[in-house]
Amino acid sequence: MGGQVLLFFSLLSLGSVFGQVSYSIPEEMPKGSLVGNMAKDFGLDIKRLKSGRARIFTEDGSEYIGLNADKGTLVVAKRIDREELCKQVSPCSLHFQIIFENPMELHRIDIVKLCRNIT
Repeated sequence: MGGQVLLFFSLLSLGSVFGQVSYSIPEEMPKGSLVGNMAKDFGLDIKRLKSGRARIFTEDGSEYIGLNADKGTLVVAKRIDREELCKQVSPCSLHFQIIFENPMELHRIDIVKLCRNIT
């Protein structure tokens, strides 16, 4: 864990942030649901996901979102309960990074969680 934190801050200090994408999802999407195609949205080749050993990094170690490196997509890894995740904070959002190795790259992703009862 300490190595991952050091890697994260090293990447930030080197300025190797290559982009940021935001997705909006409805509340309580089932596990396995498509969140977005990050490879397409960042203009990445699927081969780069594999050769760069792409992985998700979250500050708190949460695993709400999964990366399908074969397709370049982000999927719901476990049910996201808005009340559990954000309490009364609005808007409710997840923030994480996709980290690549050789060469190192960092792509930021924000996911805004929408309430089920929006009018």
